[in-house]
Parts: sequence; structure tokens; C-alpha cells
Amino acid sequence: MSINNSQPDQFLVYLPHRLLFLFIFLFFVLFADYIFFYQEKASLFIFSYDFLIENLQQPGGFLIYLGKFLSTFYCYPLAGSLITTLIIWMIVITASSIMKSLAGNRHDFIPLLSGAALFYLQTDYQYLSYNNLGILIQLLVFLLTLRFLKGWLPLILTPVLYFVTGGFTWILCIMFSLWQLFHRQGRWWLKIGLLWLLNFLVIFISKEYLFFQTVPELLLHPFSPEGTGSQTVRLIVVAAVLSLLPALAGIHKKNPFRKKTREKVSSLSMSAVLIMVLAAIAIFRYDKKTRQYFTVEKLFFENKYDAVIDFNIKNPSTNTLTAYLNNIALCETGRLNDLLFHFPQTEDGSTLFLKWEIVGEILRRGCYFYYTVGMINEAHRWAFEYMVMKGLTPEGLIMLIKTELINGNHRIAEIYNNILKRTLSYRDEAAEFEKLLFNDEAIDSHPGLGQKRQLKVKTDFFSITDDPFINVERTIAFDSLNRKAFEYKLAYLMLTKDYLGITGEWRNLGRYGFTRIPAHIEEAGMMIMILNNTSLPPAGNLRISSDTETRFNRFLRTFEAFGTDLKAAEPALRQQFGNTFWYWAFYR
Repeated sequence: MSINNSQPDQFLVYLPHRLLFLFIFLFFVLFADYIFFYQEKASLFIFSYDFLIENLQQPGGFLIYLGKFLSTFYCYPLAGSLITTLIIWMIVITASSIMKSLAGNRHDFIPLLSGAALFYLQTDYQYLSYNNLGILIQLLVFLLTLRFLKGWLPLILTPVLYFVTGGFTWILCIMFSLWQLFHRQGRWWLKIGLLWLLNFLVIFISKEYLFFQTVPELLLHPFSPEGTGSQTVRLIVVAAVLSLLPALAGIHKKNPFRKKTREKVSSLSMSAVLIMVLAAIAIFRYDKKTRQYFTVEKLFFENKYDAVIDFNIKNPSTNTLTAYLNNIALCETGRLNDLLFHFPQTEDGSTLFLKWEIVGEILRRGCYFYYTVGMINEAHRWAFEYMVMKGLTPEGLIMLIKTELINGNHRIAEIYNNILKRTLSYRDEAAEFEKLLFNDEAIDSHPGLGQKRQLKVKTDFFSITDDPFINVERTIAFDSLNRKAFEYKLAYLMLTKDYLGITGEWRNLGRYGFTRIPAHIEEAGMMIMILNNTSLPPAGNLRISSDTETRFNRFLRTFEAFGTDLKAAEPALRQQFGNTFWYWAFYR
């Protein structure tokens, strides 16, 4: 009985492929599921004919359409991990099959190395799935060409493939050309010439008569720096290596005397090296800060503001966007000026509100501050501008629906909600919004929208996007009882150490319904009284607590214990008072 095809031998032969699949899958499930959260929130797949047609406006658009469809399932991290791993694994398996078909025996080194490289690229959360999908389609079509598609049929199908996958089709063209060049079977030179002539003719016709786009766009789309996480050069290198598979296979010669034992040893050694390479990639590319940020954003989108705050207490972060979302959560829970300095902040106020920038990460998130303080029209404008520039996203569409409902624009809200109803993961939200359409009483009694409608700034004014603090002051000027805007103003005055401004607002604390003075405002008040040797204006029945006075006296004693030397006293003051306005005032 022959042992060449025994089950143990087959297991060892395919061991590297199985280890590759298992390692990548577990890495995404256990450590990098934030990638799928980002990509699912970055686009919106709509089950409609119009959405399909919209994505067929240029070559390669259908590939993006497929990528968006797959990302719909990324709301389930397990599904996202499985889909992403399967695509990379299938690229490796297909590349190995191509090498075996051309060389006559197994050569897994290049396919496995390419799989590791694609894993490296995919660990960037901005690297979109359509890139790997585009590569996979080219390899599959070439493998079909080797086994089934004969004669001139591959040439005829190439324009169709170009329309589907765009610039990724050049991978197939290079592979087909090299295959014909190395094997030289039946008018090979004519097939190569016609292949490139046909494709460039398609480019010319597309430019002049079909899509009216520039030649570079037609040659490369959907390949772009934005869709690769600025890893364009690395992706080109991987694509180039895979394009050269026919040439690499041609270099290897068949060895009929190769023993199975050597293949097993090679498989074991390759498995060991592969695991070390994958482990190195995982360690090098794992980004704990990014994972923490997207955990915060996920909790924020779920309106779990207390959970956002608790997570940031346990996992301090210096990320500006993290602090920005955390400050909104503090404001929504009424603790902005009690816990502001418990978290890293910036002196220019950029952790409180974002300045207008035509950048996706800023523009996509800037609306939430305005929504929190009741500037509903400005929140709508940020969300709408992002939709125009970048397309629909789940949270952007939900923000548009919310702001239209709050403003009473029910017909427009209905249009947006009908779009949301045609998604996979947001039908429940659409059903809830549908109950509010053309029902102002239901909106007024809604726990979220009703509160925002009451808080909404009633007077329109031109917002100053380059200086959001001016918008806060204008909001207060038009709505003198907007407590959330007032809390943001106090926070900004403390961050910028505007003692005169804090003093001027001290008397207004009672007007906004405070039953006690927030902790950091008390700390600022103590500083002002000591530095100016004066008393503060009356704030109704509100008084600085004895606990704050006691803590400030301890702060001064600690400072004096080091001979009033700021530098020498810093470690002790940071340890005891690092989360107070006093420490901020002295050391920031």
C-alpha cells in the first residue's frame, strides 16, 4: 500500500495553509475586531436597484459595491473576521494552485509570503476589503483560464472583468502575458498583443464615450491611497509579486525524484517560519490606542455615556478624538466640569469641539458637539456635508434623520428613513424612527429627541466653524438658559485659564439650575480669590464647599513644603492633585 497519499501526509502538506487561516482568524477575533467596526461605520450598503446603478458609474465600481456588501456583515466581529480571513486564505490557496498547475509540483513559499503581506496590510483599519477581493478575482480568473478557458475566450472576457474590477485587471493581464511568453503555445505573441490592444482600446472608448474620466482614473480606479490606508506602495509590491507567478513558476523545474519526506520536512519548517512571521506582524501592527479609541466610539454611538467615561478612567488616552467624545459624554451626564481634568485635555480647547476641516475623521464626528449643545441646524450641516463629500454612513444618516425630526421636517426625515429601512443592520432603528414621523407629540415625549428639541437654539445665526467657541457664546446669547452650552463655555474658560471670564460667569451659576457648584469651578474660584486677594461675585445660594477649601489648603501646604519651587513640587502635586484645575493652572 502506498503511503504517499496517506492522511497524515496530506495534513502536513497543508499545515502551513491551515496555520495561516487559524492565526489570522484568531488575531482579528481577539485583538483587531475594531477594524470591522470602523469599516462597517465608514460606509452604508443599501439594498436597492438605484444603489447598484450608482456604483456602476465607472470601471471598478462593482468591486466597491461588493466590498460594501461584505462590510455590511462586519457589524458582527466574528463574521468580519471570518470573511476577511477567508479572502486572504483563498488568495493563498489559489496562488498555490496556479504555481502547481504551471510548475507541476507544489511551491507554497511565494503564496504564503503574499498571504502574510496581505495580513500585514489588512491590520490597518483603513485598508478596505475590496483590495484583497480585487486580487482574489484576478487569481481565480487566471486559474480558470489555465484549467478551463481555452483559445481566445480569456481575451474576450477581459473587458468585462475590467468593468467589474477596474485597475486590478492589470494583474490578470500581466499574468496572462507572462504565461503566454513562457509557454509559447499557438500564436502566443498575437494573443499578448491583442490583449493589451483590446484593453487600451477599452480605456480609450471609456474616456471618450462612456465614463468621461481621466486616463489615470480609468487605469487605476478603485485602487487609491484612501482605500489602502496610505499603503499604496506596499499593495503594489504584493500585487506585482502575484502578477509574476507565471514567471516564478517557470523558473522552477519539475523534480520527479523529490521524496515525500522532503516535502514533509519542508512543510514543517515552512510552518514554523510562517508562525514566527505572522507573530512578528501581529505584535508590530497591533495598535492598542486605536482599539481603545474605537471601543470608546462604539460605546458612544450606542449612547452608553457612563460606559464611555468608565472605560476612559480605566484606560487613559491622549487621543484628541477620544477626549472629544468623552467630554460630550461628560456633558450629556452632567459631569463635564466635575471630571474635566480627570482626563487629558488640550489648552486650545480642541478636546471640547472640533474645528471645521475637509477631512473625513474630523468632519464625520464634528456634528456631535453641536447636537449636544442644541445647535441642531449646525449638527445637520456637518452631517450633510460629510454625506455629500464621502457618501452615506450609518451614523451620518441617523444624525440627518434625528435633526430633521427635531426640526419638524417630517417628509425629508421620511426620505432618509426609507433609505435606512433598506439596510441590513439598521432596520430596527428605522422602525423606531418611523413611529415618530408626522407625530410631534411622540417626538416631544421621546427621551432623546424630545430633550434636544427643548434645548434647540431657536434663533438662527451664521456659525463660525474656525472658532467654535464663538458659536457657544452666540448660543448662550440667543438662549440664556442653555445649560449644556454654558457648561462648555465654563470648561473652555478653564482650559484657557481665563480667570476674568470665569469671574464674569460666576454670578450666572444660579440661573442655569445648578444646585451646587461643579468641583472644577470651585477649584477655579479658590484660585481666583487667592491670586487676586478678593471675593467672588454672589452666585445666589451657591457656596464653595468646605471640602474644596480643605483640599486647596492641602495643595498650598504641599507646594510650600518644597519652598514654593514649582519644578521640585511637581511630582508630589501631580500625584495628589493631578486631576484638579490647580495642577492644570500651574503646569499646563
